[in-house]
Amino acid sequence: MIQLFLNFFLKKQVKQFIRMLWFLAIVLALGYYLIYPEKFTPLSIKNFIKQQGSNLFIAYTLISFFRGVFLMPSTPLVIAGAILFPNNLWLVFIISMLGILFSASLIYFASNFLDFDKIFAKIKNKKVQTLRQKINDYGFWVVLIWSFFPLVPTDLICYIAGTIKMNYYKFILALFLGEAVLVSIYLFLGNEIEKVLF
Repeated sequence: MIQLFLNFFLKKQVKQFIRMLWFLAIVLALGYYLIYPEKFTPLSIKNFIKQQGSNLFIAYTLISFFRGVFLMPSTPLVIAGAILFPNNLWLVFIISMLGILFSASLIYFASNFLDFDKIFAKIKNKKVQTLRQKINDYGFWVVLIWSFFPLVPTDLICYIAGTIKMNYYKFILALFLGEAVLVSIYLFLGNEIEKVLF
């Protein structure tokens, strides 16, 4: 319903403008990450959030919800949350999961709305085509395993699931299950990870 409304009211040029703006934001964010990778460690994120004074939870929540727009990984943010709020791990879990699900949903719907499916269709890379086929055939399990595996970017699977129009509810349930396990591990090992890494 929302998709039909947006398609009706927004012309092709507006879609192209939003797509270019989003692409530019991602490029700038990735460029900043490549130039200053030390600013994206859990310790740096923790220190940045601490600078927000009494607005710690608000800052943490906003960053959790919108980091996916810039393709920034959630792992350092989740670990930073565990270090910052060791007595509120359940609240950090809820904020982290809501942020992950919000970002994933935004990417899922935007990938279709902004015609990323047409862009992906032009990519002749065999790996991309194979991945798309696997998601078509075994979508729930691919998303579940992908989102649980910490070394691959979860946002990529959200783009692909959106472009192939995978059933949203299967997609979001699989993502939730995989990420919930991973986030739980990060949260409950947060202080130990801090001791090892820092």
